[in-house]
Amino acid sequence: MSMGMMMGENTPVVWRGPMVTKALHQLMLAADWGELDVLVMDLPPGTGDIQLSIAQNYKIDGVILVSTPQEVALLDVKKAATMFVKLNIPIIGILENMSYFEDPTGTKHQLFGSGAVERFCTDTGIRFLGQIPILPEISKGCDKGIEAKGNKLVEKLGGMLEIL
Repeated sequence: MSMGMMMGENTPVVWRGPMVTKALHQLMLAADWGELDVLVMDLPPGTGDIQLSIAQNYKIDGVILVSTPQEVALLDVKKAATMFVKLNIPIIGILENMSYFEDPTGTKHQLFGSGAVERFCTDTGIRFLGQIPILPEISKGCDKGIEAKGNKLVEKLGGMLEIL
């Protein structure tokens, strides 16, 4: 379920905090989710109204933070980690997204740097969950709405989820 699914393709969601919070509560309380083991919420980076509303109004067993390798992206994750610690919400770990691109020869190219996310995890004791590479087939599949069965990323993520 996505807010984007309820709006037109080119229609922006231009809402202030109270409108976003109201929509969140409607999604959480009015949608028929069935019986869930896990509910995954993909949120924008940061420590804004939506994160705080979720933290204050719903039972959260844990969060997985995601960062790209750049130091500037990691700044948002550091702030989010601090917020979740202050709110007594467990941090399951951090995933590093867009970690590298592997060319046809098998050479890995770290386009956005490397090591910052792992160092932060080591320094803070937060579990480093792994690296997600840039895979063109995922991007193409997402653009076409094609499920990514049998691809490298799905296999890698499946393995990570089994660990959790």
